[in-house]
Order: sequence, then C-alpha cells, then structure tokens
Amino acid sequence: MKTFKAFWIVLLFTIPLPLIAQVSWKEPESIDTKESKVSTASGQAVVVTANPLASDAAIKTLEDGGSAMDAIISAQTVLAVVEPQSSGLGGGSFLLYWDQAKKSLYAFDGRETASAQVEEDMWITSEGKAVPWIHATRSLSSIGVPGTAALLWEGHQQFGRLPWESNFEKSIHLAKEGFIPSPRFLRSISLAKKLGIKHSQPFKDLYLPNDSLPAQNIPFRNQKLGATLNLLAKGGINEFYRGDIANEIIIDLKLGQNSNKEVQTITHRDLESYKIQKRHPICSKYRSWKICSVPPPSGGGVAVLQALGIYERLSDKYWSKDTPNRWHLIAESLRFADADRSHWIGDPIDWPVPLEGLLEDEYIEDRANAIRINSKTFSPLPGEPKGSELLDLASQPRTAGGGTTHLVVVDIYGNVASYTSSVETVFGSRHLSGGMVLNNQLTDFSFLSTISGKPIANRIKPNKRPMSSMSPVIVFRNGRPVMAIGSPGGWLIPHYITNALIGALDLGLSPKEVVSQDLLSVQPNYTVLEKSGNWSKVDANIHKRLTSLGHQIKYTDFSSGLALIKWHEGNWHGAADPRREGKAVSLHVQKKT
Repeated sequence: MKTFKAFWIVLLFTIPLPLIAQVSWKEPESIDTKESKVSTASGQAVVVTANPLASDAAIKTLEDGGSAMDAIISAQTVLAVVEPQSSGLGGGSFLLYWDQAKKSLYAFDGRETASAQVEEDMWITSEGKAVPWIHATRSLSSIGVPGTAALLWEGHQQFGRLPWESNFEKSIHLAKEGFIPSPRFLRSISLAKKLGIKHSQPFKDLYLPNDSLPAQNIPFRNQKLGATLNLLAKGGINEFYRGDIANEIIIDLKLGQNSNKEVQTITHRDLESYKIQKRHPICSKYRSWKICSVPPPSGGGVAVLQALGIYERLSDKYWSKDTPNRWHLIAESLRFADADRSHWIGDPIDWPVPLEGLLEDEYIEDRANAIRINSKTFSPLPGEPKGSELLDLASQPRTAGGGTTHLVVVDIYGNVASYTSSVETVFGSRHLSGGMVLNNQLTDFSFLSTISGKPIANRIKPNKRPMSSMSPVIVFRNGRPVMAIGSPGGWLIPHYITNALIGALDLGLSPKEVVSQDLLSVQPNYTVLEKSGNWSKVDANIHKRLTSLGHQIKYTDFSSGLALIKWHEGNWHGAADPRREGKAVSLHVQKKT
C-alpha cells in the first residue's frame, strides 16, 4: 500500500495541476508586468512593503519614534486588511531582527503548528490516493495554529518602543472606514474563486457580495476584522489565544465541522499551547560578506546559504559575469540546494536536522565538485552531510503555496528587520473567522509520511511545524548590517533571493536594478526563465548556450515580491519589486538616542 500511496503523491506534484483543476499551484499569486515604475527611497530610516498603505503606516510609526519592530507590527496589521490574500493574523511568520544597541541578531519562528489531533496520513484517502492539493487547501484540516500574532507580541515585548496599542491605529481605521481596492487585491479575489470558495460563505459574503467583485472606486470595509484588531490591540496576546478571538475561531471551526464529522482541526488547547520559538540564526560567509537567515523548520535559509556557497566555489573557478555560464552555475547551485532541502529539512522536534553538516565548508565544496561545468545535472541526489549517518530518509516532492508577503525596515536607531509572513495559498484556506483569513499551512507537509518504508523529514505529526521556504535575510560586512532582503514566492523564494544577492553583491547592482533584473529558477529536470523579462534582449545567446549545456528551458512569469534595503555611501536605499504593488519610503532625520 505504501508504494501505491507514493505513486499518487508523486503524480499529484508532477502532473501540471491544470489537468486536475483550473489553476496552477506553481505561481498562484497575482503579478504585474515589470513595465511599472520601481518604487525606491533612501534615507536614515527606510521601509519597503508590498502595499503603499502598509509602507505609509510603518513610516508614520518610525516618525513617531517607534522601532523597526513597531513598524513591522503597523505594517503587518495593515497588510492583514489590504493584502489579506498574502498574510494576516490567521497565518504564520519568520522574523530576523538586528538589535543595534546590543549588536545582536535574533531569529523568531512564528510558523503555524499542526493540531495535537492530526494523523500522519490525513491527506491520503481510504483508497490509498493522495487528496488533490487544491481540495486539501479548502479543508478545515489544512488550518494550522496561527503564529503571527504571537510573533508580533513577543517581538514587541523585546524590541518595541511605542505602546502596543498605538501600532494598530491605522489598521483598525482602514478595516472600519475602508480603502480603495487595489488591482492586485481584486485579481486575487478572482483567483481565490477559481481555487474554490463554495465551502466558505463568510468569504463569499465579504469578498464576493452578490457574486461580484468589490467596486473599484468604493471603499472596501472589513468591520469584523476591525473588531478583531481592536480586541488584540486592547487585550494583547491572551485575547488571541485564550480570549474572545480564540473563542470565535473555535466556534467558527466547529460550525464547519458539522457538515463533515471526520474533519479534524485545531482546538482551544492547541491555541493555548502555542508558543513562538526563538531560534539561533544561521549564517555563512560569502566572499567578504556574512549572510544570515532563519533555520529549520524553514528550509529557505539553508537553501540560500547552500546555493551561494556552491556558486561561490564554482564562480571562483569559472567566473565570467558577461556570459551565460554564470546562469548555468546559478541554476546548478540552486538544483543541488533544492535536492538537500527536499530530503533533510523538517521541524527538528521530529527528526534531527543535520544543519551544521549541510552548511559545513567541506560539504559545500563536495557539492560544488559534483557539478559539471559543461553539462546540466538531471535530478541531483541529496548529499550525505555530517550528522546524517543515522538518518535513513526519503525525499519529499516540492510543495505548493505562495500566499506570502515580505517587508524590510531599518529604523533611526539602526535596528534592522527582515520579515516574511504567509497564509500559504492565495487567501489561505478561504475560511474566515473574525474577518481574518485562516491559513492552509498544513498542506506544506508531505502528503506521505513515508515512501518505500523510509520516513520523510517533513511528514505530518502532532504539534509539528511544516517546512517553509520563507527566507528573510540580513547581510553583514565588517560586523555591521549592510543589506536586508526577502521575497514571497513559495518554493521559489530561495531562488529569487539567491538571484538578488548575486546581483547586489557580485555585480554591484543598485536596489532598483536588483528588484528589476530577470529571474531564473529551476525544477529537478528543467530550467525556468522569466517570460516577461529581457533575456533575449540582454544576450540572444543565453537560451542557446544553456540548451547546449543540456538545460531544457521553459518560460513563465514569476510571482516574486522582493523587498530590499542596502547601505551605500552613508544612507539606506530601498526598492520594491515592480511585479507587485510595493512601495519604498524613507525618513531623513537626526538619529535619536
């Protein structure tokens, strides 16, 4: 039976989903073409988010004397209102935070957790078939215990300067008084309808009244979310996990269970037990920089550090920045890092992740030496890092997802925040409670717990956090932060960030140029170039050269949403990815003490 199950899970993740449903899981977020103007800003304090209203709220917080953490709270709560398709209080987050006063870097893990009631084969039917991914996203069983509210609270306790409640003023106002819907907001509602919303009457009532999109020129209001935000602002974190907000979540979930008694979902005890994890950041040297990100259960940071390490060693031998060889080296570096990510990464409460071995210089050197400069490697196998000797695991096919946002902040005190947040699919599960979008993050687990008798590191287990691709990054040089970056994009997040870091650090591109450059991604057996990019204009030989090396080339539009800030000549400079609706804003003020 296990072999039969394995067949179906591989089928689910390898057949293009349009054969199963009308939309693809690969790049589910709405994007704009790169013809739009890139938003940039420079100053002593800079904010970049995926929405102008969130950026404006965050910069106002900094103007009022708030820290980067206060700005994160202001921005995230506004994004919950104006960009609910990507993040919100019903989702999870990762935060990388540089405390300038203490000269210390912190990693906060606010990833969702599985309920204590989950079962390993919850996504396998009684016939031994994998539940189609698109159906799983609609299930109450896909909802993990939200972690974003807890992360914001803990971050504020440690780094906040303004009163907790003051960071909610703008979001509460926008939820109650309304905002003019953006084009991406409306496109995302249409996409959610294609993904399936029949299971959620509250979603239809709020976002598709009378089966029509909200009016483009009339303020959109979410009164229930305004009330939820007000409760959280006044009552603090206990309100969310033990108070009225928690009660409403459980009542709404139980109402959904009435129609399907077999569905398992989170309980009061799950909410009460939730805690963020303060983890040790992971860092690696890249040329003269130190690159830092978040550790497992995110595999994104590991993938970025591995890909950069492999690429550095290859480019030292074969460097030629003006030829397609660079893109071959990037593609192969990403492919080998992906093989390790699929195999070794999971929540360390279940299986010990051989983290030190995966990032060890000798191991990275071995991975680089396995890459052929004159030909592409098809489906590279995972390596054997130190610490993995007693682990006999199976590799997981890559996951879906993409309902994610990223923001970066540097404040007037020198604190730097790189923060990625998600509800998983567009509008998460499309289930709502208290006006909040509830995540479908448990579909980030492997749908199979074992393949051919071997366990998968990212298998489903009670109280476990699913592997993530979120990769907030802060770059250091000579002991001080010089860059912060991140992106949404599901499995492809580390690909986008690796592209961007090479552009910024090796090629010396400005933030504007970094977020605008053409993107490359990989699958195990083919290489993907950005369809709306300028590949043919930049170098007509790129396609021909990569093909000659064995790359099967495909073109697609990418749903990146890069947000970055970079230190240069006495100021911070920020830029927002033109593929979304982001905005960079800044302050020019005297540094406060």
